[in-house]
Amino acid sequence: MEANKDAALHYLELAEKAILVNDHSRAIRFINKSKDLFPTEKAEDLLKRIKDATSHSTNQNKTHESTTSSSQHDHTTTNGTSSHTRHRTTSTSTNDYTSEEVEAVRKIKTCKDLYEILGVSKTASEADLKKAYRKLALQFHPDKCKAPGATEAFKAIGKAFSILNDPKKREDYDRYGQAMEPQYHRGSTGGQRCGQNYYTDEDDDFSAEEIFNIFFGHSGVSNRTRRRRQHPNTFHFTTNSPQNTMHTLTQLLPYLFLFLISIIGTFLVSEPQFQLHRTGKYTNLRSTRISNIQYYVKPDFRAPNTHAELDRFESSVIDEYITDLQHQCYREQQHKESMLWRARMMNDNSLYHQAQQLTTPSCTKLNNFARGG
Repeated sequence: MEANKDAALHYLELAEKAILVNDHSRAIRFINKSKDLFPTEKAEDLLKRIKDATSHSTNQNKTHESTTSSSQHDHTTTNGTSSHTRHRTTSTSTNDYTSEEVEAVRKIKTCKDLYEILGVSKTASEADLKKAYRKLALQFHPDKCKAPGATEAFKAIGKAFSILNDPKKREDYDRYGQAMEPQYHRGSTGGQRCGQNYYTDEDDDFSAEEIFNIFFGHSGVSNRTRRRRQHPNTFHFTTNSPQNTMHTLTQLLPYLFLFLISIIGTFLVSEPQFQLHRTGKYTNLRSTRISNIQYYVKPDFRAPNTHAELDRFESSVIDEYITDLQHQCYREQQHKESMLWRARMMNDNSLYHQAQQLTTPSCTKLNNFARGG
């Protein structure tokens, strides 16, 4: 992956700079990161170079150790306060960051616009956003930038990119502005503030570290427990899009098959010849010769030609009529029993008397029809 190779070479450059100032531990850390991204012969050569330098320095230190320890002991005994002060000054003066890094971190933390965080214009394209994020993410990653507040700045860069790279979120931000701006000094008593809302790791589907790992091809898993929110505008990175597309199509195939079956079924199933109740299509009223049951047919309905066919047709009308009465009777009985049960539970005599007065007309019709009445 070309992005991994570029990042790996960048870490090797940082390792060489650390070797020049004899910061071997930091150099080894950068070399290991480079090897994880894209193994190269240069990384192995630098490790060998550090190993040789370390062994040579160890031998020199052993020969010089006895004399330096005794002199330091005497000096500390005679002037303990001065020695302690000088040691403290030395330790605080050797920082792993520069004043330029401190100023850059401060600028990102106190800015008032997401476009300013990434250093792009409001008309920046998707490619411009990715290019700006790639540069800033490598520059302010906590493993590289040790300036105070670098972690917050790194998170701000990731959140700014996640919002502006999503078309819907970017549209909302451009429209409402202040409501979408991050606030990096919540609860502080002084200093500059930005916007109204602070974007934390829990406010989005990906943390700044996860965005960095996905963008630069890392396979590490975040240690934090995330809360996944289902949102139609969730920010995604797509890698290996052909494989993802095939996987998605494979999952959708069963649903597409069922959808096609249902569509085909609508063409195969014909409409009924009659309805027991009047509708927009069934407007012509007819009655069966037996029992005089009313039903409705379409205006273009053609009655069966023979008595046998007409008997079968009207028999289906009667069966439908009985089934409909049975359903209505069941609902009426359930409603009455439910009302009686509530009256008994509430000890409400008035409701109980009202429930007893309820009639079941469909049941009455069904009984009359069964008796031939």
